[in-house]
Amino acid sequence: MTTHHRTYLKPPSLTAMGLGALWPSAGWQSKLGFPTFSFIWRGYRVGTDLLCELQRLAGSDDASTTDRLLLLAPHVTGFRLTLAMLMHPDWPLPIWQALQLRNRLIRSGDLKVAVPSDLIAQATAWRVHDKGIELDVHVQLLQGDDCPWESVTTFYYRGRFAPPLTHGPLEGAALTSPTIDPALAPIAHWNVDGDRRLRFARLTGDGNPLHLFDAYARRTGFAAASAHPQRIAAQCLGHLAPSPPPRQLDLWLKGPVYYGRAVTLRETRSDHGDDFALWVDGDERAAMVGRIS
Repeated sequence: MTTHHRTYLKPPSLTAMGLGALWPSAGWQSKLGFPTFSFIWRGYRVGTDLLCELQRLAGSDDASTTDRLLLLAPHVTGFRLTLAMLMHPDWPLPIWQALQLRNRLIRSGDLKVAVPSDLIAQATAWRVHDKGIELDVHVQLLQGDDCPWESVTTFYYRGRFAPPLTHGPLEGAALTSPTIDPALAPIAHWNVDGDRRLRFARLTGDGNPLHLFDAYARRTGFAAASAHPQRIAAQCLGHLAPSPPPRQLDLWLKGPVYYGRAVTLRETRSDHGDDFALWVDGDERAAMVGRIS
């Protein structure tokens, strides 16, 4: 198993990440699994400009919405560190095979805005299924001696990888999402605007052209370019009913949310928290499901 440690003193370069992704991948070897990587971004900050951008997308800057957005914020700009790891030349599978599947975002303390912090990303667990591999990437935000925020992002690589193998515990969002009744009355309805999509790509480090160019997306079989999941999550969080500051947000990403399409949001409460789901109008299946607890 390859071990690689890397420290960044500034945001990982998009150019270097792109060149790394072009390097031929070694391919999956079951005896090796995924590499033991530890990528650290020193001086990372949850910026006030980021929070303002998320409030703009959410359409609200009230206290309840801002508390939710603080839970989401490190997953936006910190996502670049995860991508730098998955696009490294020594990573065994190419980034274009990776599909973001689930997120678990946890806030366990006072997350300070605009304070220099350390962000650490590591691949911690994976599960080989009949038709693909699930990979969990654990990210921690350290502010001094405290770790007020962490996340587990689950990616899925399609394909057949033998033999069956499980490594590490399942610590991310549950395999099965909550069920939201599509007959519930909507709490919000809006059109997904495609403005500033390049700005959001720069924030996340995710320059996948499927998020940027309608013509490219159509050539690859999609109806149009689709919004980054973090962007759609911010919009959903701005429409939910007021609630106490959340400690955990789970997201299940089930399909693309295209720019220019109308979407409908529904919310319900369960014993586990506030559940919500977003439908692209005309689709029977929800494109995003979430739970705040």
